[in-house]
Amino acid sequence: MKKALALVAGAGIVLALAGCSASGDNTEASADPIEGLVNPGVITYCIDPEYAPLEYYEDGSGGEIIGFDADTARAFAELNGLDFKWEVTSFDGLMPGLTGGRCDAIPGGLYMNEERLAVADASAMMNTGPAILASPAIAPKLTTKEDLCGLNVAAQAASANAAAITALSEECVANGKPAINVTEYPKVSETVLAVLNGKADAMIETDVAAAYIETQNEGNIVFVNGIFEPDTQFGFYTQKGSAMSSAVTKGLKTLYENGTLKKIAEKYNLPVEILNVY
Repeated sequence: MKKALALVAGAGIVLALAGCSASGDNTEASADPIEGLVNPGVITYCIDPEYAPLEYYEDGSGGEIIGFDADTARAFAELNGLDFKWEVTSFDGLMPGLTGGRCDAIPGGLYMNEERLAVADASAMMNTGPAILASPAIAPKLTTKEDLCGLNVAAQAASANAAAITALSEECVANGKPAINVTEYPKVSETVLAVLNGKADAMIETDVAAAYIETQNEGNIVFVNGIFEPDTQFGFYTQKGSAMSSAVTKGLKTLYENGTLKKIAEKYNLPVEILNVY
């Protein structure tokens, strides 16, 4: 088993966490060592553990970092015979952490888009797209994107979802409808609270996270199906042109083909059909 170290960004505190194989399989380590790591022999992952079921603290605010992405990161490190560290940061600090050389990879939780791919490499992990969660009073009224015009919608700051809802607001205005009042919050949990507290009519979030949020707030927030279609993929991001990039692409395919990713997805109640590493 590998050791996981959590580095709390900006605080200089290093917490030792016991890591383990996500799949329970004795996967054979890769024969090719990965060169150019921030810390030789150790993969450093930038992560924001505020995004269940992809990456989150097992007890809500501390302890082991778990989730689909986190367990995939563990499995990739094991596949390559390496230890790993968590570089814990805010969501908007993920990409700067990678491009600034504080970590070797971001294990998912970020859409693959042109802006990010211009500064970093990414290997596909799963199909995804934006989704809407709304208060029980508002949800039945939402059947199309245009029904969001004029509403108060919360989004996570610096996210692709925030950009999507802002673009939709511009479409509303262009079509003679009222703009969407978009309020951005640093954390996903804050966007959920905005809906629960009545500060927002709805929130926009990635579909896999939206389904989890509904189950955790049953009766108080509703996942509205059909507003957006899956339109992109989550990527496992690496530094532009680094040796990690090809290793991650190869490693994800291995973990997919040997059934590890399937087991991790099932562990977190994610539909296996969304997995896509090709």
